[in-house]
Amino acid sequence: MLSKNKYDKEEFSKNPQDQRINWESGTFSHERRRQRILKAAEDQFGATGFGSTSTATIAKAAGVSERHLSIHFGTKQKLFEEVVKRNAQNRLAALRKRFFSIPNMPPLDCIENMVESTVLACVDDIGNAAVMAWGLMEMPEFAADVYRTEIGATEALWDGEIGKRFGNSPVRTRLAVHLVPYAAHACMAFGLWLATLRHKPATAEAHARQYAGGIGHVARVALSFPSESLEAAPRSA
Repeated sequence: MLSKNKYDKEEFSKNPQDQRINWESGTFSHERRRQRILKAAEDQFGATGFGSTSTATIAKAAGVSERHLSIHFGTKQKLFEEVVKRNAQNRLAALRKRFFSIPNMPPLDCIENMVESTVLACVDDIGNAAVMAWGLMEMPEFAADVYRTEIGATEALWDGEIGKRFGNSPVRTRLAVHLVPYAAHACMAFGLWLATLRHKPATAEAHARQYAGGIGHVARVALSFPSESLEAAPRSA
């Protein structure tokens, strides 16, 4: 049986120098190299921000030369902007997966699970909101636009999920009008705060659960659900 070459294109060497040799020899595709740089840059920017992160540090973490950073992204600012946008997209993708995993349940239980999902998506390894926090501090005009777009997309996810779960029931209308805009903004802000404090899912779960209980209680009081509407509705296809 033939042994694998250590520069096999299907494997990433754990040795950064091997990675650099491999990439600079053209073994990896342009897009794979670009994504690898983005991931390394996200880790570095998330830890130390834009101003305190050098291109040399990013290049070393990615296993490429600084020349490749320039080829793919031009400037450090352009790279940071790409990282912030990618970070928001990954967070939304993670939230979709979390929503999909929520079973059919009564409205208030569903709301609390959606709250937890939205908060915890901000502290996941993929889509961790620490990069967004740095962006809002160091490039507020650019990052605020990305953040507003993300909040809008999060609201749409909430609205769509409630529509699938509760169909044309009065519960859907009440949630969509009175809760979704507030919940999306509040959960994102709380998740961003937890990410800024360096929480990971394991340490953030208790905080997310407590926060979810608070929003669930507010929803119960503010919307004055009649008891019969608190039964689980059949989930629409």
